[in-house]
Amino acid sequence: MLIVEDDSDVALSISEVVSSLGYRTIMARNGREAMCALDDDPPDVMLVDMLMPHMSGSEFLGLVRRSSKWSRIPRVIITGTNDPMISIREDAPVLFKPVDYVSLAQVVQAYCEHGQQM
Repeated sequence: MLIVEDDSDVALSISEVVSSLGYRTIMARNGREAMCALDDDPPDVMLVDMLMPHMSGSEFLGLVRRSSKWSRIPRVIITGTNDPMISIREDAPVLFKPVDYVSLAQVVQAYCEHGQQM
């Protein structure tokens, strides 16, 4: 599980929830770091914040969508932005901050179980 989040407290909280479900996490503080992480160890799922320095979540997701290597990796947006169209624009489900950890766990498990069945 790749967590792309510039707020270290939020990233750590998300990582703890995901780890408690039995999944390994990789953390990146921005889109650039996430690109390196994708090269090193492609994840089963990406949890991506939208507002980050150096490369926004939207820029990162655009690169991912255009890549034949990464475009099939499920993406979930995690954001504090109150934008009802973000899910449609980014073609990914959205969890709004503050993140409801029960919803996070459900989304992670659904994507990971789906990936294991493929």
